Amino acid sequence: MEKFKKIFEGLSIAYGQYQKGERGENGKQKGRAFIVRKNVTNDLWENHLKGEGPALGIIPINESNQCKWGCIDIDEYNFNHRELVDRIRELNFPLVVCRSKSGGAHVFLFTEDFISASQMQNTLKNYAETLGYEGAEIFPKQTEILVERGDTGNFLNLPYHNEMQGLRYAIKDDGAAATLQEFYDLYDQYVQKELKEVKKEKKKEIEIFPDGPPCLNKLASQGFSEGSRNNALFNIAIYCKQAYPDNWEKMVDEYNTKYMKPAPLGSGEVQQLIKSIGKKGYDKYRCKLPPIESVCNSGLCRTKKFGVGYDEEQVPQLGNLTKYASRPPQWFLNVGDSRIELKTEQLYSSALFALACLDQANLIIPVVKPKDWKQVYLKPLIENGLQEIEPLESLDPKNQITSLLQDWTTNRQSARTMEDIFNKLPYTDEGKEFTYFRMEDFYNYCKRNNWEMDKTKTGNLIKQLEDFVEEVRPRLKGGMPRLVKIKTMKKQETTVSKVEYQEHHF
Repeated sequence: MEKFKKIFEGLSIAYGQYQKGERGENGKQKGRAFIVRKNVTNDLWENHLKGEGPALGIIPINESNQCKWGCIDIDEYNFNHRELVDRIRELNFPLVVCRSKSGGAHVFLFTEDFISASQMQNTLKNYAETLGYEGAEIFPKQTEILVERGDTGNFLNLPYHNEMQGLRYAIKDDGAAATLQEFYDLYDQYVQKELKEVKKEKKKEIEIFPDGPPCLNKLASQGFSEGSRNNALFNIAIYCKQAYPDNWEKMVDEYNTKYMKPAPLGSGEVQQLIKSIGKKGYDKYRCKLPPIESVCNSGLCRTKKFGVGYDEEQVPQLGNLTKYASRPPQWFLNVGDSRIELKTEQLYSSALFALACLDQANLIIPVVKPKDWKQVYLKPLIENGLQEIEPLESLDPKNQITSLLQDWTTNRQSARTMEDIFNKLPYTDEGKEFTYFRMEDFYNYCKRNNWEMDKTKTGNLIKQLEDFVEEVRPRLKGGMPRLVKIKTMKKQETTVSKVEYQEHHF
C-alpha cells in the first residue's frame, strides 16, 4: 500500500469519489463525480486496493501547484490497449497504459520528484498529440489551484480498485493484464528523473474551405444534399467573396460542381444567387438556416479568418469548471492560463463574467450576447465535466445558525424575567429547560455577525433544527409578543492550555 500511495501522491486535503449511474449506449459509465474535503487517510488507500467502498480519486496537483504523475484519459470503448502499448513502445515513450473503469485507457506519466503542473500538462499534451489523441483530457487539468479560496483541482479515479478483480489494471508490453506487483515493476521501469522534450510532427489539416467557417468544412466532407443546396451555396458564396475577392464568382461555380449532391445547382440559379450577394445587405452568412444551423460551431468560427465574428474580440478558452457546493455556491473556472473564482451571478452573466476576469486576472474579454453565452459557452461547461466539491460541514447553514443560537442564548447577557425580552434579550426559564426570544432581536444579532440569509429563510431554517420547540405568544405586561421557543442550549466552557512556559529573565 505504501508504494501505491507514494506513486499516486497528490493533493492531501481533498479526494474524489464517484457514484455510479446507468451505463450509456456508447458504453460510458454515467454517474456523479464529487470531491470530499477531508484529508486522504491511509484507510482510504487500503480500502481502495481491497475494493471496499467507492474507488479513490486523487487530485494530481498539490497545494504547491506541483505533481509527480499525470494522465491522458482516452474515452473510447471496446478499445485495443495492446495496439496503444505497441505504438508507445515504438516511439520509446515512458508511459504506462491502464484500463479505465469504462474500458478506455488511462495513460500515465510518472516522475520521481514533484515538478510543476504546467510542465507535466504540456508534456502530456505533446505525447497525446503525437499518439493521435489531441482532444483527450489531460490530468492535471489545472496548472494552478486557489487553495486559499477553497479551490481544488479535478480528480482521477485510480487503477487497481479491488486489485485485479476491478478490471482497472495496467497492460504489460505483451498485452496481458499486470498484477499490482507487475504494475510496480512497470513504474520502476518507466518513472522519470526529469522530463525530456517530446519530438512531434505537426499534422497538416486539410480544409476544403481554408480558414473558413467550420460548418462548411464539415458539411462539404459529407456532401451537400438536395433540399439544402441553396442555403449551403449561399454561405459558400459569402466565403468565396471574402477569401477570393478577385475571382469569387468562378470559385462559387467550382464548389457548386464539386460538392452539391446528387447534382449541382443549375447555371441560372447560381447566377441569380451571385447577383443577389452583390447587393448591399445580402453579404452576410446565414447561420440560422438549415443545413448550417445543425452543425454551427460559433466559438470555433470566431477563430477562423473568414468565419463569423473573426474581427471581433475573442473569448479565451474556458474549461475545467468546479462547483464548491456551499450556500451560496462558489465556482472556479480556467480562463486561458488563469484560474478565477466566481459567484453564480458572475458565471451566468457574460457582462459580470467579463468584469470578474478583469478584476482577478487582468483579462479584457468581450461581452457575449446572453443567448450565445448560455448556449455556446455556459451549457457545454455544465454538461461536460462539471465537478462538485462537498462544502465544509462548519459552513452548512444549519450548523452556522446553531452556532449563532448557542452564542446568542448562552454566552451573552440573559433576561432576568420574561418581560426583559422587550430589552432585546433572550430569556431562559428557571429550570433551564427552555429559552425564549424574539425573532427580530436574534436576526439583528445574526446580521451583525455577517449572516447573509434573509429573515424569512432564517426563520424557516430555525424550525428545521432539533432544538426548535414552537412559536408562542405569552401574555406579558408589555403585550403579547411572538416568541421563538427552543430547548436550552449548553454553554460551551472555554478551555485554556495547561502547557507550562519557562520564564527567562533578562
